[in-house]
Amino acid sequence: MTSFVLIPGAGGSAWYWHSVVPLLREAGHEAIAVDLPGDDETAGLPEYAGLVTSAIGRRDGVVLVAQSLGGFTAPLAAARSGVRALVFVNAMIPVPGETPGAWWGNTGWEQARIDAAVTGGYISTARFGRLSVALAL
Repeated sequence: MTSFVLIPGAGGSAWYWHSVVPLLREAGHEAIAVDLPGDDETAGLPEYAGLVTSAIGRRDGVVLVAQSLGGFTAPLAAARSGVRALVFVNAMIPVPGETPGAWWGNTGWEQARIDAAVTGGYISTARFGRLSVALAL
């Protein structure tokens, strides 16, 4: 049996994992979805990591699974406890010292989203100098 500790993304709701938890349990594993205080503006990554570390408790060989913004919490929690593996599901993966706020600009996410939408035929773009405006088709 493997223990999976599941970290949600922004918003912090353990409900995000509601379809995954039963599947893991049916396969004979332990599944713990962590609720994070996404609505508490005073709670930051240290508090999130503390809640995840508490969920891990004294378990050994935990597989820590992080979705989206949970990618910032997972390494902090992993450093505090013994985990066997980290799994990132469409996660924001920071470089050392990078903040969640800086991640957005550093990754070029907005232009990548626009480029993918244009390539997929979902939008077209009109360029006005350095400004790119996306127009829905």
